[in-house]
Amino acid sequence: MRSGVVFIIVLAACTTQRDEPNLVGQDVRVTVIHTADIHSRLFPYKFVPNRTDQDFGLVPEEAPFGGIGRIGYIVKQERAKAARSIWLDSGDSFQGAPVFNVYKGEVEYRALSELGLDAAVIGNHEFDLGANNLYDKMVKYARFPVLAANYYFDDPSTPGKPKLREVVQPYQIFDLDGLKVGVIGMGNTDTLTSIYEGGNNLGFRPLDSGETVTSYVRLLRPAVDLVVILSHMGLDADEGLTAAQVPDENTALPLDGVDLILGGHLHIVLNPPKIAQTDAYGHPTVLVHSGAFAKYVGRLDLVVNVGADNGDPRKRSYIKAFKYDNLPVSCKPDADGACQNPVDADVQALLQPYDLQMHSMLDLDGVFAYVDAPNKIARNDTSGGDSQLGNLVARSMQLTPGVDADYAFTNSLGIRADFEEGPLTLEAMYNVFPFENTIVVMFLSGTEIEQTLNFVARKSSERGCQTQIQVAGLWFTLACGADAHAEDIVIGEDCRRADGTVDKTRCQEVIPEGLYRVAVNDYIAAGGSGFEVLKRNTSKLNTGISLRAGLMNYIRTLQPCPMDLVDPNDPKHRTLVAEYGVITCLDQTVEPHNGRILPQFR
Repeated sequence: MRSGVVFIIVLAACTTQRDEPNLVGQDVRVTVIHTADIHSRLFPYKFVPNRTDQDFGLVPEEAPFGGIGRIGYIVKQERAKAARSIWLDSGDSFQGAPVFNVYKGEVEYRALSELGLDAAVIGNHEFDLGANNLYDKMVKYARFPVLAANYYFDDPSTPGKPKLREVVQPYQIFDLDGLKVGVIGMGNTDTLTSIYEGGNNLGFRPLDSGETVTSYVRLLRPAVDLVVILSHMGLDADEGLTAAQVPDENTALPLDGVDLILGGHLHIVLNPPKIAQTDAYGHPTVLVHSGAFAKYVGRLDLVVNVGADNGDPRKRSYIKAFKYDNLPVSCKPDADGACQNPVDADVQALLQPYDLQMHSMLDLDGVFAYVDAPNKIARNDTSGGDSQLGNLVARSMQLTPGVDADYAFTNSLGIRADFEEGPLTLEAMYNVFPFENTIVVMFLSGTEIEQTLNFVARKSSERGCQTQIQVAGLWFTLACGADAHAEDIVIGEDCRRADGTVDKTRCQEVIPEGLYRVAVNDYIAAGGSGFEVLKRNTSKLNTGISLRAGLMNYIRTLQPCPMDLVDPNDPKHRTLVAEYGVITCLDQTVEPHNGRILPQFR
């Protein structure tokens, strides 16, 4: 008894009670750190920034870019400057680099936890290895709340099966030294059908987004000073599109009572942020996107006027002013080539054993080809039609031994990176093809081909007439507009005349009753991304050959590098053969953009 009394006395003597500050009527500053769509880019990587990236501060001379160690240093530095701060992530931290293929999300969640992430919304790629894998990684490694208010989780019928509903929360309330912040997670819904069709039985159903937001805003608004939607809802659009070209589903939500939307999934930067709406009392809803692939850290400084009654829309707290900056995650090499930008030592120590083990398992630095093209071999063409890398991928699928298809096509968004100029490594191939998709052979009628391409035309038309597939052996016109459809569909090679018309004497016109051997990837063959015609077809044969392996094998069959070709980036000016052995050289003549897909606005 005596020891217990003494303990209580000592504890009471050492505990300091602090009254919560009364902020009513004050203008309070809070810093919001925002990241999104990290896509497993935990280690720095090389790419050539496009004009948009350069406008936002990514300078080609400051490669390599990204890396969670640099992100961690930036986050901690920015938070140290602020009296009140919060770090929120808009999802898709999984999938996009070899570390995910090997460790299945463990390293991503451990690193974010180590750095003090406050909350994240579930992204669609968190489900890429199924609900069980996500549950396992959340329970073991996520020391932050993972949110999704607009998913209804079913109870698994199998006893002992993981239950996501027990670990995923709809919202979280944070107390930032007296300033209350309510964060509602809104997961992606436009790709959920694709995820189901892609083979993952996720055990949940999407709820109506508008009703979900209305319900949780009604619940949280009286209790908090800021209502934040942490979202991964944006349409499934290519990060190559500009913010002006990309529709954002967040703006269609009922936003009364919402102060801030932190968006993801679109892979875009909104700088300056948008005012999504202003309510009847002059209170704005600010919309922010902070890019993707660990290229930026978003910093949003808010001045919040703290109201007397958050249950009254006239007297509630609101954002009075804001300032946004997206901070590039780059190297800034010194004269000796060493990066000047610091990294967080703790997270670097965490990553090191994973990095060593991964490189012992995979020869990620092994060079098997050389890109001898100005700048890069791009996966997107400025015309919106076929691209050189897309043509190369589709051709490799078509000509893979045992496939030998009349034509091949694959979804554009499945090709995730460009071939940068210089040595082409296994790691670069993982960046291009992070997903473990395989080549599927199937037989399609001419009617099915037309129906599939009409679907592609409608989907492409919604995205600025940017083609959503890449092809080989197939040529067509992508007619965009109110009546989007495909026309002049032919099979063959060199089918486009100089004037843009299709040469139907050289190439075979697709006829409705014809039957054609086609190579596609397993994701769209199962109906992923809305390819319902392919889903219904029953003639599928999965070769088990990955798109990554098929492309690498095809590249090895192409023209070897000239014996005297020198790598211009090699300070010793050695020839490629001396440095790497006999390898393939890829230049702009290999499967060039040639009008296989011709976009036309109607």
